[in-house]
Amino acid sequence: MPKLLKDRWRPECIREFRAAANERYQDGLALAIQGRRTGAIYLWGYSAEMALKAAYFTLFHSETATLDWKSHILPAIQHAKLVRQIAWPVAGQGHNVRAWAELLVAERASISGRAYEPRTARQVQVCGQRIGQLWSESLRYHGNLAYSHEVTRVRLAAEWLLINLVNL
Repeated sequence: MPKLLKDRWRPECIREFRAAANERYQDGLALAIQGRRTGAIYLWGYSAEMALKAAYFTLFHSETATLDWKSHILPAIQHAKLVRQIAWPVAGQGHNVRAWAELLVAERASISGRAYEPRTARQVQVCGQRIGQLWSESLRYHGNLAYSHEVTRVRLAAEWLLINLVNL
């Protein structure tokens, strides 16, 4: 008997975040084409979240290092709040795209030779803000239909992050 999907998951690591970010982006495109605009935004938000996490954790870990909530995600959030002074709401804290974008930019700026060019730093933050204004993981609980301009806004921001992921 074949293994169930959840039994076939690979450990969460940077490589998986990158692969899943691309998959969820493509899934979002498929939903958008079908007119499932809110579902598309939902998936693109996760795509952006995973891309930003992959870029952030690449600063400290190998592509295949296993990442988990207690040892990696939560300490990164605490570091962002306490050291980098980033406003990070408790609700949905592991999923806050705006805050992950700010942390990534701030952390790179603190590492000699790793700071983004100002234009790139600004674009990472703009993408995080644009997505953060329209997306949260709790979007799954709501039946609202996103406006077309909202879909475009989130798609373009998530797309920029994915296109530039290798350099983030």
